[in-house]
Amino acid sequence: MQRRSLLLGGLSLAATAIAAPAIRAASPVNLRMSWWGGNDVHRAQLQALEAFQRRHPHIRIKAEYTGWAGHLERLTTQIAGGTAPDVMQINWNWLRLFSRHGDGFYDLNRLPGLIDLTQFPEDAIAMSTVEGHLNGLPPSMTARLFYFNETTFSKAGLSVPDSWDALLAAGPIFRDRLGPDYFPLDVNFQDLTAMLYSWQIQRRPAPFIDEVTRELGPDLSDLTAMAEFYQQLVAQHVIPSARERASYGNVQPQELRPWISGRYAGTYQWTSSVGKFADTLEPGQRLTLAPYPMLPGASVAGLLYKPSMMFAINRDTPEAEAAALLVNFMLNDPEGVAILGARRGVPASRAAEQVLAANGGLDPLALAGKRQVESLPRAIHLSGYFEHARVRDGFNDILEKQGYGRLTPEQAGKAFNREINAILHRVIR
Repeated sequence: MQRRSLLLGGLSLAATAIAAPAIRAASPVNLRMSWWGGNDVHRAQLQALEAFQRRHPHIRIKAEYTGWAGHLERLTTQIAGGTAPDVMQINWNWLRLFSRHGDGFYDLNRLPGLIDLTQFPEDAIAMSTVEGHLNGLPPSMTARLFYFNETTFSKAGLSVPDSWDALLAAGPIFRDRLGPDYFPLDVNFQDLTAMLYSWQIQRRPAPFIDEVTRELGPDLSDLTAMAEFYQQLVAQHVIPSARERASYGNVQPQELRPWISGRYAGTYQWTSSVGKFADTLEPGQRLTLAPYPMLPGASVAGLLYKPSMMFAINRDTPEAEAAALLVNFMLNDPEGVAILGARRGVPASRAAEQVLAANGGLDPLALAGKRQVESLPRAIHLSGYFEHARVRDGFNDILEKQGYGRLTPEQAGKAFNREINAILHRVIR
């Protein structure tokens, strides 16, 4: 998508008249805000900025918005060159890139009273804080959960799986009753890495990445077991093989024809993204949230749980207070919340969730996911380095080689141990 910029203005006479004393008293303020998203997000965000300017007529906002592709590269250039916007949407794991010691963005703790931090759960604040500095706030928290096409499972004579064993058992039944091109679950290599992460932490409840030693927490035997579990998922006809899946081309998972038609009957997906998977299903099919599978005796779920994204303020902005007012308007204020809706997920802010619950703006599937996350044990916290591009690509490459038969599970386990640890030593400083 081409980059666009828009200078918002056009205050109504009525608003100007009502706010006339404030206009005379307040000095003009110019802010820039950047974000990524699709057209629906862009339209809503622009409407929210217009509403904010009506509330604060002395503040003018230049909006800078793009699609996802290239956004990180653009922001990296801006931050390095000292030209970053005053308010910016960032990914949570970018804190590791831009704010390793918490000083890369403005510390929101320095703006008491301007943002109502009491509306946010403790884990949202904790995961947005680096070395005591609150670097931003999330519009929503998200986690990967299992969602299944209930229509296809019913066609196979099954309920949706409620355990790892039930998932494994569903594969042969799908093959025998529905045909060899039906699978209970579809995952790309990134989804697969995430699922193996959860399964491993249930096996051995310890951090997956040790940021002190700069190494993986699982040892060689654990990593080999993960690779063996992948092999089992393919052998049991639970997920399509690498070759089977690649035959449909390099398209988004929710746009795969087998997903749309119900032949790929499950996904391991972020709660903030599941809506687009439900939207692409053919009429008459129903996507449902499944119970989260837990290994016998597991004390933690191994959830990949994090801020879906964050709003951060430029550490060098001369207009920190105005920027904070804008962040609070988007995340907590009833007017701003109503305009933005749940386009970025079920709100993390309790006040915002209440607003959308009252006006019917919450998707039941996404809300059910949030409630499930809240009910699961999540004592092991996700490291931002797990989503580092090099770490992600390292896992993807090894799993792809295994998927195409170029590595045995034993060789894949050794590759994880050797190559991912080498990457971690380079990226954790």
